[in-house]
Amino acid sequence: MSNKTRSILTLVVLILGVIAANYLGFRMNTDTGDIANQTFDNTNYFFPATYVFTTIWPVIYAGLVGLAIYQALPANRDNPRFRAAAPWLMLNIFLNALWVWVFGQEAFVSTVPIMLVLVFTTVMIYRKLEIGRAPVGRWERILQIPISIYLAWLSIATVANIASALIAAGWNGFGLSAEVWALVMLLVGAGLAVFLYRGLGRDVVIPLTFIYAYVGVIVRYYDVPLVLVGAIIGAVILAGLSVLHFRQGGSYALGITN
Repeated sequence: MSNKTRSILTLVVLILGVIAANYLGFRMNTDTGDIANQTFDNTNYFFPATYVFTTIWPVIYAGLVGLAIYQALPANRDNPRFRAAAPWLMLNIFLNALWVWVFGQEAFVSTVPIMLVLVFTTVMIYRKLEIGRAPVGRWERILQIPISIYLAWLSIATVANIASALIAAGWNGFGLSAEVWALVMLLVGAGLAVFLYRGLGRDVVIPLTFIYAYVGVIVRYYDVPLVLVGAIIGAVILAGLSVLHFRQGGSYALGITN
């Protein structure tokens, strides 16, 4: 397949995939945040306030569309990073739309394997784009940021997704309360953010995205003490990591050449 054909195909598939994912959400007359919060309220406290869902997904989808357009421009069709990422981008957006549809059917257990493969494809996109590792131009770096947000958000969503599936399957949590499990998950989530930050070349967008989600948990469950404490501790740890990143000379602009 020529670079021109591949780039145009990627553009078409990504745009259609984003449209499909949003259409499925609107067709079901609700969004994933509403379903999650309504179905698992008081049983899974890892879900942030609905505004987090409705603000972060437009950024992710806009970033994917922007990347699709940018990689299809004649000047960028021979970019080896875009060529390597193309099949993973197309598979990813298909899985994204599929997950939205399955979650909308409230088949929560079935969403877990889809989510795990979705995360894997996002990691592959991140790697193929060489985020933080290859010197890139300013616009390419800007379009990499939503991919970092996407990966961080899916990492958060995976924890919540697995917890929801276990609840839907009737798991009793070894007799521990939902609040205790939320505290554990929030602290594990903070540890996951630190692990991703270090493993992905000090990408500060990762902990910042987790902080945004944790603030959403604080807003939603400010009246549930254990959840509030877990979210605050997690947010403070990640805020400290982010401050340290910038104090040591780090920035958002890893690898920009012009």
